[in-house]
Amino acid sequence: MSLVDAESLWAIIKPVVEGEALELVDIEITGRGKTPVLRIYIDKEGGVTVEECAKVSRQAQLALTAENYMDSSYTLEVSSPGLTRPLKKPADFKRAVGSLACLVLRNTVIDVDSGKTLGVIAGANDTGVTFEIKGEGKSVEIPYPDIKKANLEIEL
Repeated sequence: MSLVDAESLWAIIKPVVEGEALELVDIEITGRGKTPVLRIYIDKEGGVTVEECAKVSRQAQLALTAENYMDSSYTLEVSSPGLTRPLKKPADFKRAVGSLACLVLRNTVIDVDSGKTLGVIAGANDTGVTFEIKGEGKSVEIPYPDIKKANLEIEL
């Protein structure tokens, strides 16, 4: 999905989701072939219900049709981001304080090698996170621009 497509899709879907007092976590389009799949991830404190996903699905379908956004058939999926949800915005990291996460870093941050780093999000603010590296017993401050990708992890 191009940046323009992403921005216009967010502009259509975000009011639908926020109208239900939910948060739009992410949107992705896969399978650009005959029948692309449009996935909308929603969440709220305490998680979302199947009924909320179904309602957003119906309303998103209506909004997309009204805007003539998709000019061919497509599959629409609406769900929660799951247990290993991506962390993209400062609010995501703040909500995840105390949780195990995997970060993929853009640059070398202090003594942390670039690549996947497992640890606990010890704190988060508007500029970055405090990350306790698992097995090393040290905390590092990581600015958001240095985080390429982040996901919650399941601790067994």
